[in-house]
Amino acid sequence: MFRLIGNVSKKVYYEAENASDLNKWRLDNFTRGSQVEGHMVSKYDAPEAMVIVKANSVKSRKEYLNDLLDEGKFEEYRRITMGNSDRDIEVYGSGKNKPELINRRKKIEKLFRQGVINTAEIAGEVQASRSTVNHDLRELRKTYPELRQKGARS
Repeated sequence: MFRLIGNVSKKVYYEAENASDLNKWRLDNFTRGSQVEGHMVSKYDAPEAMVIVKANSVKSRKEYLNDLLDEGKFEEYRRITMGNSDRDIEVYGSGKNKPELINRRKKIEKLFRQGVINTAEIAGEVQASRSTVNHDLRELRKTYPELRQKGARS
């Protein structure tokens, strides 16, 4: 698939399966012939400079991951971004194997998912300071993008 795109406006003027059909359309629409002193003169009269581009249907990894987030496919997003690493350490421990840190973050996540969005209430439940809860929520949002949509209030 090929596209005829305006160089400045990025407007797609025409799409075709192969470049020769695209070029034929371009010449048919923007070339005018005139008779000057017995010779045929062609005048190319396009609205702007144009480029023929091969349409790329393959998305970059970043675009694909953003599309997954937009569609709400969080499990697939996590599967791709985390690979086959140890989930507890990666998600809850930020690469550190500390059971108390992992358990605290699990409790914070559970409370947040239950609808408790006040950081003071969460801090009281898990017996940690509010700044620790805020930091843990920031860390959890890196792996759980669905938590980004719910804003924690002070």
